[in-house]
Amino acid sequence: MADNDSISSFSSPFVRYLRTPTTFIKRELLDCERKRRTDGSVISRPWNEERLSNEAAALRLVAENTTIPVPKLIGIGKDDSGLAYLETEFLPGIILERIQDQCRMEKGKCHVSEGPCEECGSIAKANAWRLITEKVLPQLAKLRSTTTGLNGFVLPPPWILEHDERLHWETKRANSAAYIFCHGDLAAHNIMIDTNTLEVVGIIDWENAGYFPPEFQVCFVDRESYWDYFRDTKRITDFVALIEVEC
Repeated sequence: MADNDSISSFSSPFVRYLRTPTTFIKRELLDCERKRRTDGSVISRPWNEERLSNEAAALRLVAENTTIPVPKLIGIGKDDSGLAYLETEFLPGIILERIQDQCRMEKGKCHVSEGPCEECGSIAKANAWRLITEKVLPQLAKLRSTTTGLNGFVLPPPWILEHDERLHWETKRANSAAYIFCHGDLAAHNIMIDTNTLEVVGIIDWENAGYFPPEFQVCFVDRESYWDYFRDTKRITDFVALIEVEC
């Protein structure tokens, strides 16, 4: 894996993303790529390497035990610079939340002549909702465990991590297989859509995946309902209690 093989790239404050003609790569940032605050301190988050390893394990599990469309795992490891990376096949299409940026219909059948297209957005959301509720969630619910997390690592959904900044989450054990496998961030920015058919081509970004109580099995095809979970502090407190290990 080499950065010079990429045909495009971009960065978040925590991860570098690189696309080659056939693959998609996430890797840790070089020191010179890290974002800094005005005082010069580095903007960071915990578990960058563990997130990639967790996603790799989740992709293997889902690919081997379900028919849910996910990108094929190609590699996980460290590059020549010692940076952790995850490489998967590249899925064509764009994320669901960007579908309505313009009309996706062929010429002569366009819903609008220019600008955003709510009709294309509605069609894609309906297709995504149907696939998720009829195929994705039922299959994930069949994958069960007596312990939270995945392979000993627990990474709750982003809307919990936003409010609870602890640096370690203990695995919680149940007397029976009470925990079901969850994506952890099943939202419009992680659902890939074919721009021609407006159908789902894959579910991406499984870094928050793991076994959690059934209440954690939620999905969002619009941004507003997603952010509602970040704003509802009582619900977050209740959810934390479901996975917190009592002393």
